[in-house]
Amino acid sequence: MPPVKSIDEILEKFNGKFLVATPKAKTLSGAPSEVVLVIEFKSVDNAYEFYNSKEYENYKKLYENTTQGWICLAPEYSKKN
Repeated sequence: MPPVKSIDEILEKFNGKFLVATPKAKTLSGAPSEVVLVIEFKSVDNAYEFYNSKEYENYKKLYENTTQGWICLAPEYSKKN
């Protein structure tokens, strides 16, 4: 498996970056997973391209084999006038 730190280079290729990446999130309510990751992409298309890319494939397998979390795609908040 590739080193986790090298994923930053893959994210950059697809116009993405980590906004949050911590095992130390403080739960105020509910029962979330221990580790929280939030990745921002310039577009929804970039997010899909990253997730389905050859470059991310080994990370995806690692994630699927070692975690019980979930992945979701949420569009940017847009305040309507």
